[in-house]
Amino acid sequence: MTGTSRLFGLVVALLLSLDAGAVYAQTGSGTVTGTVQDSQKAVVSNANVTLTNTATSIERKATTNNDGKYYFGALPLGSYLLSIEASGFKKWEGKFDLQVGQYSQLDVELVVGSQQETVTVTAAAPLVQTESAEVSDIKDYQRIRQLPLNGRNISTLFDLTPGIEGGGNARVNGLKVGSLEITLDGVSLVDRFGGGIARVQPGLDTVEEFRVETVGSDARYSRPATVTLATRSGTNEFHGTAFETHRNNAAGLLARRRENPIDFDPPKLIRNEFGISAGGPLFLPRFGQGGSPFFDGRNKTFWFAAYEGLRSRESALPMGGYRAVPTAAMWGGDLSNLVDANGQQTIIYDPLTSTGPNGVRQPFANNIIPANRISPFAKVMQSLTALPTNDLNPYLADNIFKVYPVINDSDNLTVKVDHHFSESDTLSVRWTRSTRKSATEGGVFGNPINVDAGLGTSRSDANINNVSITQNHTFSPTLVNELLVGMHRSYKSSGTLADFTDWPSRLGTPNPFGATGWPTLYDDWFGWDSDNRKDEALTGGVIEDNVTWNKGQHAIQFGGKYRREWNNIVEFQQYQGSHDFDGSWTSLYSPSDDAAAPFTGSGFASLLLGLPSFLSNQYNRGFFYFRQSETGLYFTDRWKVTPRLTLTLGMRWDRWSPYREKFNRLVTADTESVTTKFEVLTPGNNQIQSLPGVPSSVLASWSARGLTYTTADAVGYPSSLYRPDNNNFGPRIGVAFKLSDKMALRAGYGEYFWTMPLSQLLQAARTNPPLNLRFTNDIYAQNSTFNYPLVARPGASDFIGGAQVNTQGVVPISPAAQQIMVWDGRNWKDGRAQSWHVSLERELPFKTAMRVSYIGEHGRDLEQKFALNSQEAEYNYVSRTGLAPPSNRALLRANSNWNVANAVNRTGFSNTHSGQIELERRFSNGIAFQWFYVFTSSLTTSDAGGFSSGNVGINQGGGGGQVPENIQLFGSPNLSYDERLRLVYFRSTEIPPHRIRYNAIVDLPFGRGKLIGGDVPGFVNQIIGGWQVAAIGDWKSGNLLSVSPGLYQFGDIQLSKDERLEMTIFGLQQRLWFRGDFDPTRATNVTGGSLTALVPADRSQRVARPLGPNFNNQIPLTLANGTVRNVPIGELYNYSPRANFLGPGAWNADVSLFKNFRFLENGNVRFTADFFNLFNHPNDVNPNLTTGLQNLGVQANNPRTIQLSLRVQW
Repeated sequence: MTGTSRLFGLVVALLLSLDAGAVYAQTGSGTVTGTVQDSQKAVVSNANVTLTNTATSIERKATTNNDGKYYFGALPLGSYLLSIEASGFKKWEGKFDLQVGQYSQLDVELVVGSQQETVTVTAAAPLVQTESAEVSDIKDYQRIRQLPLNGRNISTLFDLTPGIEGGGNARVNGLKVGSLEITLDGVSLVDRFGGGIARVQPGLDTVEEFRVETVGSDARYSRPATVTLATRSGTNEFHGTAFETHRNNAAGLLARRRENPIDFDPPKLIRNEFGISAGGPLFLPRFGQGGSPFFDGRNKTFWFAAYEGLRSRESALPMGGYRAVPTAAMWGGDLSNLVDANGQQTIIYDPLTSTGPNGVRQPFANNIIPANRISPFAKVMQSLTALPTNDLNPYLADNIFKVYPVINDSDNLTVKVDHHFSESDTLSVRWTRSTRKSATEGGVFGNPINVDAGLGTSRSDANINNVSITQNHTFSPTLVNELLVGMHRSYKSSGTLADFTDWPSRLGTPNPFGATGWPTLYDDWFGWDSDNRKDEALTGGVIEDNVTWNKGQHAIQFGGKYRREWNNIVEFQQYQGSHDFDGSWTSLYSPSDDAAAPFTGSGFASLLLGLPSFLSNQYNRGFFYFRQSETGLYFTDRWKVTPRLTLTLGMRWDRWSPYREKFNRLVTADTESVTTKFEVLTPGNNQIQSLPGVPSSVLASWSARGLTYTTADAVGYPSSLYRPDNNNFGPRIGVAFKLSDKMALRAGYGEYFWTMPLSQLLQAARTNPPLNLRFTNDIYAQNSTFNYPLVARPGASDFIGGAQVNTQGVVPISPAAQQIMVWDGRNWKDGRAQSWHVSLERELPFKTAMRVSYIGEHGRDLEQKFALNSQEAEYNYVSRTGLAPPSNRALLRANSNWNVANAVNRTGFSNTHSGQIELERRFSNGIAFQWFYVFTSSLTTSDAGGFSSGNVGINQGGGGGQVPENIQLFGSPNLSYDERLRLVYFRSTEIPPHRIRYNAIVDLPFGRGKLIGGDVPGFVNQIIGGWQVAAIGDWKSGNLLSVSPGLYQFGDIQLSKDERLEMTIFGLQQRLWFRGDFDPTRATNVTGGSLTALVPADRSQRVARPLGPNFNNQIPLTLANGTVRNVPIGELYNYSPRANFLGPGAWNADVSLFKNFRFLENGNVRFTADFFNLFNHPNDVNPNLTTGLQNLGVQANNPRTIQLSLRVQW
C-alpha cells in the first residue's frame, strides 16, 4: 500500500467517523447566533428559539444555554424569521436576511411581559462586522441581475471587490494568478490548467449570491482568497423568470471607434442572450379521480432549474499587435521602406551573388527584388494575406484596420433539488452543464484575406459539468455536520479553423508526418501563425466534511478535504511545421564580427526569395495523463472572550501530492548535473525504454546524439521528480474588537498555500527529450562554422519546395544545444502567502458603513524561473579571453548539449502593501451603492499570468523576470543567487497603483408611494412609476511600464503632463509619453514646446538609447590579435530601471435604465437599456516602449454599445 493510499484512507476514515457537525466552509451556507438578555443585561437561559426560513417554512429550533447563547449553523442563505420565547417575557420576533457564508450575530433584548404579547422588529444584521476578522464582500441577487454587465459572466463582478484585479484570472491583493479559489456550492470552479475560472462559467441567473474573502480567512480556507458562489433554490411558491437581451449595430447601438473615419460603417455586432428559470415545491399529482397528490413537496422538497444561451455574431479588430501587414509594393519586391524610427535604412543583398569564403554579396538595386525572383511560396502567401487599409509604413506604424468575424455560442443548464428530511437532516443536489463554441476568423496571429486561409484563426469548443451533493445533519442545536461530495469536469478542444486542411502541401513546406493544419511561419517582423491544436479533459472529485461544535463562548470548527484530479492534456505542437525566415540570406557577412553587418538583411526579403533559415516538424508524445491529489485538515475556534472581544484561532495543514504522469512519461534533467551531463531522469526506477508510446527510432536518434538515461531512484532524486511538501502548516489568528455599537477594529494574520497551475509545467516540459523530438533542417548548421546562410550561395535544396526535414530512421540531431525544462525537484515547495490586515469599520447614517484597511501580503516559495547552463554573453567571453567566440555558440555553455530554456525552482517572492477605503450602503429607501479606493504597491520576482507557460527572459519588463547567471551580467561579477534574484524584483506591471470603482442601484422617486406622483392613478403609475437606474464605474491610474530592453537609460525618461507634446510623425497623430528613441526631425505640427529639447536630434544625447557607436547594441572590443570586433550585448542583463513609469490612466462608466411594469400580485415585466461606455470616452493606448510615442488615433477600449433587454418575472 502506497503512502498516498494510506494517507487517503486515513483522511476518509477521519471524515466518515466525525460524529458532529459542520458549518459553511466554502459551500456558502451561513450561521446565525446571538445572546438573549433582559433589559438589565442579564442573560436569559433556557429560552426557546425558533428560526424559520420564510420562503420554505422550514423551521430550526434551539434553546439558549447558561450563557444565554443560541446557535444555528449550516443554514442556506435567504430570508428568516427569528422567534424567541421565555417565561415572564414578551415573545420577540425579528425578520432578517442571511447572506452567503455570513456569520450573523443577532443579540436580542427581551421585554418583561406576557408571552401572549409579541415584540416585532426588523432584525437586520449589523452593518459593521464585529465577530470575525476576515475582509469580505457580498454581491446579492439584486446586484447580480441589475448591475450593467457587458456579457453575462459572473466573474465580471469579481472586480467590484476591493483588491481584485483581473476578474476570473484574478490577482488578489497582489498575489499570483492561481492563488484564488473559486467554488460553486463548495465545488471548485478553478481551471486546473490555467489557474483562473473555468472556461465556461455558470449562468448568471443561477447565482443567488456570491461572497469574496480577500484577506483574513480562518482555517477553513486553504487559499489566501476565496470566491464562494451559491446557487438559487426553489421555495414554497412557484416562481420563474424569462429574459432576452439584444445588441445590433444595424440599429445604431454601436458607436464609432476613435480609429474609424467619420463615415465608417460600424462592424457587425449581433448578440442575443436569453434564458428561462423556474423553481418551487416538488409536486407530483395523482392521475385519476380524487385523492391527494402523489407527492406534495411543500415545506420539504424544492426544485430549481435554469437555462441560459448566447448567440453572438460580431466582427473585431485584430488581437494583440497583429495590425501590420506587408504592402503590395513589398510583395512585389520593393523594400525601399525598410527603415527604422531613426530613419536608418536596412539594405538587402542578393544571396545568388555570394562569392568567396566570406560570401561577399551585392545589394539589390534600390532595395528592390526583381519580380522574376519572387518565389511561388511568397506568391501563395501574398494570395492569403490581407492588404493594408492605409498608406503607412508597417515597419513604423499599424497599417491594417480590418475586422474579422468572431462567433460565440454558449448554453448553460442548471438543475437543483433541496430536500428537508427532518429538522435534523437536509440534502441538496445540483448539476450544472455549460458548453461553448467559439471561433475567431482572423487577426489572432496574422491577417488572412478570408477565413478559408486558416492562418490567424482560432477555435475553442468546451463543455463543463459540475455536480455538488451537500448533506447537513444536526445532532443537537450546538452540534452540526456538513458533508460535501462533488465533481468538476472540464473538456476543451482548441486550435484553428485550418486544423484539417492540408496547408503544408499548398505552401510547399516540409510535412514528413502528413499532418494537416496551418504551420507556424515567422520572419523577423511579420507573423503568419495560429493556435496549436490542443485537447484537455480536466476532472476533479472532492469529498469534504466540516464540523461545528458550539460550547459556551467557543464555536469550534474542524474538518477535512480530499480532492483527486485526473487531468489529461494533449497538444499537437507544430506537428505540421514551424519555419523561420530571418535576414541571414539577404545580409552582408562581417568576418570580423562573425555575424551579419549592421542594418543589412531582412526576413521578409528572405521569405520573398523562398529561403528559410530554419525548418522543423515536431513529434509529439500524445496525451499527458496528469494525476495529483490534495488533502487538507483544519481546526479553528471562534472564542467570544468578552462581549466586545472575539478571537479566532486556528491551524490548517494542506498537502498536494507530487506531480505524476500515469505512464511515468515525465522526464527532466538533474539541476545538479545539467552543466556536466547530457542525461535525463525518469520517475522512480522506470527505464526510459519501458515508457509506452515513444518510438524506438526517436530514442535511437537521441542516443546517437549522445543523450543518456538514468532513473530518479538511481541518483537519489525524488522518486516522482518532485519532493512532496509536507510542511504546509498555516496558523490563523483573527481579532475583532467592538469599539462601540457602531464601530469595530479587526485584524488578522494567516499563512495560506496553493499549487502551481499546470500550464506552467506542461507548456515547457512537454518538449523535453527524448519524449519529444523536433526534426529540423537547421540551415546554419550546414557548414562547420555555423554561418551557412550568411555566406553561401543557395542551391535548390535551400528553397521552399526543395528544403526537407528528414524523419526516417535514426536521424542526425543538430549539434546545437538542445532545449529542456528542468526544475529543482529536491527542494520543491508549494506556493505560500503570509497575509495580514488591520481594518477599522464604522457605521454611518443612512444604512451606510465605512471601512479603512491596511493589507499586507508576502508571497514566498513561488515558482521562479532562473537561468541555468546559459550561453556566456559574447561581450564577457571576448573581454575575458581576447578571442573571437566559437562559431558553434553552444560551446559558450558549461555543457554545450543543453539549452535550459527556463529552469524552475521555488525561490520566488512578492511583497504587496495596500490601503483601502470603502463606503457601502445597503439597499434602503430605494438606494444602494458601493464605492472604494485602493492604493497598491506590489513588487515581485514571479508573476506569471493565467493560462501561460510562465516562461520569461532575464530582461522581462516588470516583476517576474528570469534570474540571470553571472556570465549574463556585464563583467561577470561574482554575485550570489540571492543577489541575482533581487535583480528581477520589480514593481508589478499587472496591477495599477491606484484604483477607484463604484456601483449603485437607485429607484427613481416617481410613482405610487414615491416622492413624486405618490397618489397618481394606476394607469399613470404604469407610465411614471417603476423606473430604476444602475451603474458601474471605474477609474485607474496607468499600469507601470518598462522601456524596451533594447534601450539603456542615462537619465530620467519621465515627462510631466505639460511636457507631453503632440505631433504628426510616421503618418500618425502621436503624443510623446516618455523620452524615447526616434528621430525628432521627422515630426511636424509639434504643439506644446520644443521636441528636440526632450528628444535630441543627436542620438548620443538621448536619455534612452541603444549602446555602441552605431546605436545598435554592439560594442567594439579589441581582440588579442589586435583586430576590432563589434560585440553584441543583447544577451546581457540590461541594468536600466524597470517598471519605472506609469502608462495612461483609464476610466469608464456603464449605466442601465430600467422600466418595471407590475402585473397580477407578483408579476413584473422589466425593460432595460444598458449603455456600456455611456459617455463614449476613448481610453488612450500604451505608448510604444521604444519611441515613447503614443498613437492618438486608436483607443484601448470599446466604443459606446447599447444593449436592450426584456425580462419577465412571476
